[in-house]
Amino acid sequence: MSFLDKYVAALDLVLMPEQKTIVVALDSLFRYLSPAIREEYGLVGDDYRYASYANLPPIRQIAPSCIDEDKECLRTLQVQQYITSQNHEGEIRLYLKQKMPILDPEFMIAIGVRIDFMPIFSLGHFKPYINHHIVKYDNSLSCVAEREKINLTEIEELVLFLLIMYVKPKVVTTHLNYIMDKDVAISTVRNIIHQQLLRKFNVVNTEELIDKAIFMGYDTMLPRIMIEQFSIRIA
Repeated sequence: MSFLDKYVAALDLVLMPEQKTIVVALDSLFRYLSPAIREEYGLVGDDYRYASYANLPPIRQIAPSCIDEDKECLRTLQVQQYITSQNHEGEIRLYLKQKMPILDPEFMIAIGVRIDFMPIFSLGHFKPYINHHIVKYDNSLSCVAEREKINLTEIEELVLFLLIMYVKPKVVTTHLNYIMDKDVAISTVRNIIHQQLLRKFNVVNTEELIDKAIFMGYDTMLPRIMIEQFSIRIA
């Protein structure tokens, strides 16, 4: 029995029943799906063992990028983290996706990738703390009414979404171009942040922008443009 087979044989003994975990081999095919995934996706018995991302409806749309992520994990031998979504029959669910290379201890070479999915219930989970600036905002404020007054464009929503996750402008630009299939310059993204978003939210810097956006509930909202599936690397 190979080390990878031994590794996956032990997973059912240590994983929590609700844990969503996948193990992918070097050939980009599955060697393991946790019971929670098999049950939710309708995979029974050993049917999953030679399936791939394209066989999982909630993430089928981004299957090619998932394979590219695995290759990068295997190449760098580093743990990677992503914000990702899954489309469960029209319901978009957010997850923190962590990819970890599996190393054969005898030869110290990569033999697979372990992917763990942790549910996200608020984008604000990615803000390590809400700093003292937030107390400046009136607690009686009607968040819905205020959001309607601000009236963000789709691009502004997407940039704000990424900023709440503390993504830097250069990386915001990369994701913006990928998601919208455009060629936006980093200077354009900086203009959106400093000339449009700061003005619309009536704040003076990006830190206050993020605080106020979370206070107003933007940490629980997906941008309109992200209505299907996506995967954004954060570490």
